[in-house]
Amino acid sequence: MTKPALSRSLKVAAVLLVGIFAQVTFGSDLRVDGIAPDFMMLLAVCAGFAGGPEKGATVGFAAGLISDLYLHDTPVGLSALAACLVGFVVGWGRTQMLTTRLAFAPAVAAAGTAVGVVIFVVAGYIVGQAQLIAPGKSWLVQVAFIEAVYSAIFALPAVALMSWALGTVMPAAAEPVPGAAPPEVPARRRSLAARTRRRRRARVGVR
Repeated sequence: MTKPALSRSLKVAAVLLVGIFAQVTFGSDLRVDGIAPDFMMLLAVCAGFAGGPEKGATVGFAAGLISDLYLHDTPVGLSALAACLVGFVVGWGRTQMLTTRLAFAPAVAAAGTAVGVVIFVVAGYIVGQAQLIAPGKSWLVQVAFIEAVYSAIFALPAVALMSWALGTVMPAAAEPVPGAAPPEVPARRRSLAARTRRRRRARVGVR
């Protein structure tokens, strides 16, 4: 492993530790109707948004595995599967977009978290965790909605942390599309540039 890769791995590990610390320390204090935010799923989504499908899947698996070990009574690997899939899908979706805006992060985080909740519950039911769907469909919708709202609220700082850890830069504005025409220069700037050129020509003529 090269030194830059090792540095990124250590930074990602540090961010994940911060996430699980926040989850364990005050995540329960933010409960709404008994439902707490899922910071580890949020970090998986943000890894895909900031780093693409491969990094999203890798970080998502690690985040989900930590969540399995510390937070859930379900089989180990269930959260890892859900977070890995969500990180990959979000990363793949980002690579298919012609433009990427940081302002999209809250919406992406909300949608990704909701999908992650559904994957977790469905996969759990398949492997015999019937208690996950015992409360009914309305409960699943409520959990997905509340956790999605929390993810949207914390999306921007989470993306910033994950971008720092992965060594990527999230643009604040749209990225230029390859082959597209350059943006039009404002009329005022064009006029100023034209006057500057005329002055230079006049000076050359005087000399």
